[in-house]
Amino acid sequence: ATESNWSVDAFQAAVQTESNWSVDAFQAAVQTESNWSVDAFQAAVQTESNWSVDAFQAAVQTESNWSVDAFQAAVQTESNWSVDAFQAAVQTETCHCLIFNVKYSYLSFIDIFSYYEVGNMLGQGGFGAVYEGRRVKDGLKVAVKFVKKSEDTKYINFPEPLPLEVALLILANEGPRVPHIIQLLDWKDVGEYYIMVLERPVPCEDLLDFVQRHGGRIDEVLARVIMQQATQAAYMTCQRGVLHRDIKQENLLINKDTLEVKLIEFGCGDLLQTMAYTTFMGTRMYCPPEFLSQGKYHGETATVYSLGVLLFSLICGTFPDSHDKIMIDLNRWFIAGLSQECCQLICSCLQRDPKKRLDLGKILHHKWFKVLK
Repeated sequence: ATESNWSVDAFQAAVQTESNWSVDAFQAAVQTESNWSVDAFQAAVQTESNWSVDAFQAAVQTESNWSVDAFQAAVQTESNWSVDAFQAAVQTETCHCLIFNVKYSYLSFIDIFSYYEVGNMLGQGGFGAVYEGRRVKDGLKVAVKFVKKSEDTKYINFPEPLPLEVALLILANEGPRVPHIIQLLDWKDVGEYYIMVLERPVPCEDLLDFVQRHGGRIDEVLARVIMQQATQAAYMTCQRGVLHRDIKQENLLINKDTLEVKLIEFGCGDLLQTMAYTTFMGTRMYCPPEFLSQGKYHGETATVYSLGVLLFSLICGTFPDSHDKIMIDLNRWFIAGLSQECCQLICSCLQRDPKKRLDLGKILHHKWFKVLK
């Protein structure tokens, strides 16, 4: 593609033919020293109606071809390639793939991806996106989470400034290993994003999907196995000075073969404090009633309430309604087919008055967990 005849159409033909696009093709395009111009590339990738996320993903996520070397070859052709041009390519408005601020930190990006390979997207939300990955040195399966920073992104000194979510994961995993808390393996602060590399149990799915596959609710025996692990994770995070604040089915991973459970997603969390919190960052259905009535709550009693909602939703397939809440406050709530111990535990965790709730540290000593299976 000489300078005089390189066109947007030619570029589109290259990147949008799924069966032909490869890293080699990309390298061939960007490494023609005398002919490649930034303006031509920008014109190509910024044609809104034609540039597609799928084409870009196909390029960067072809497992057998994508490598750090290829990326370096693309972005580091000294005389002709500019960071601005690469930014134009990856920062098109609809692109939700591997977006990052290359202008300030592409070397950091290359550094972390010297150690990890990134595959398909596992999920995305307002926070950013999570991808499956693999650690190069030993093939360990990981999850790579890209979090877009905002004005509300908190940093704490640890002793150097860390994004709050990163610091909470580090604190939650300090001391003896707790298998029910997801591990942070690596992280990097990269321009407008921070990247976290997390352990990825295989096979696994979130608890909500698992329960839906079981008809929307599960029996007591299975619920006990899950709740024992979720409660242990919640208790240990608080013991280590971390308030998760968003314990729910969607934020628990379960290995469908071993039934091992892991608490994930600390993005709504905060450092545990003795004073009342006046901001709630979790999910409304799990919100403690004292926050709705008084505008404040304490960390551990709110955690107990969320565990009660979790157990209720697992057993009943719904959330407690107004009638349920009245009967729970009277300690007279029950459902036919449930053990007395299970009903008592739900009542003890879901009391409207936080002072009447079971202590977090005593939940695992409740007689429901001692029932013979």
